[in-house]
Amino acid sequence: MAAIIVHGGAGAYDPGEEHERGLKDAANAGWAIIESGGSALDAIEAAIVVMEDFPIFQSGYGSSPNLAGEIETDASVMLDDLSCGAVGALKAAANPIKAARLVMERTDHVLLVGEGADDFARRMGLESRDLASEARKELYEKALAKLRAGEDVKFLPRLKDLAADFDIDTGTVGAVAIDDEGHVAAGTSTGGPVLQLPGRLGDVAVIGAGTYANANGGVSATGHGEPIMKHVLAKAAVDAIANVGAREGIETVLEYARINEIRFGLVAIEENGAIARGFTTEAMSWASVRDGELETFLSTGDGVRRKKKGKA
Repeated sequence: MAAIIVHGGAGAYDPGEEHERGLKDAANAGWAIIESGGSALDAIEAAIVVMEDFPIFQSGYGSSPNLAGEIETDASVMLDDLSCGAVGALKAAANPIKAARLVMERTDHVLLVGEGADDFARRMGLESRDLASEARKELYEKALAKLRAGEDVKFLPRLKDLAADFDIDTGTVGAVAIDDEGHVAAGTSTGGPVLQLPGRLGDVAVIGAGTYANANGGVSATGHGEPIMKHVLAKAAVDAIANVGAREGIETVLEYARINEIRFGLVAIEENGAIARGFTTEAMSWASVRDGELETFLSTGDGVRRKKKGKA
């Protein structure tokens, strides 16, 4: 059965009406393509582009500045035939997910990073824009003030010791779909955590960590990138799906993450169209469409969960 699921990131935040609207718009954009006979790849790209253009999310236009005050984005895409492409530390492209798809379709490589990735995106004619939204600039200034005061920055405990070496005043979205032909596609896009070191690549740029798909299903992960990479969680989740099915497989991976104190979340689709999702953080948000029914889920940092159903 054809289906699509999108997520707006896992972490310590309180998803509200803007998150819900963005997720609905993304899921509906992808579903419209599937419903009209389009591919899962086109569907997940369309959905992620909606979220990259929606400043409430931590990707594309909503990305956070790094330690040097610049924005560097990562994105990846993968299909059930193991075709894949990714970009890392991309500064210019308005929609990193489009650049990742072009790496897959137009090059002999899997991953392009930094200046090379930016040059490739320009040569492919992708739109560029200033990715710094006002909300993320404000977040950056607050994090910077915390760092100046000698306080630890979340997920970056060594950062205060490195800050003096820099000349400064010192989220992630994803989608997985299966189309009417039974083909699966998964993609993920992020601006990374605020104040990350320039040049840092997170799990989203690494196939198997933040994104993975094969004939058994597809996964998009979100959360603390470094442990996600170390444990190759997207690939682990797809392997678990192959062994015991989507729902039980995802719960197995989540339990493994809890035992190892990994803060992350993921959304998944099995090759039969079954949807699964879950998280180990305080909050996560997602939306899915299956058989024309739209479902949204918002879990807030205070433990309140809101689940809604309706027509796509």
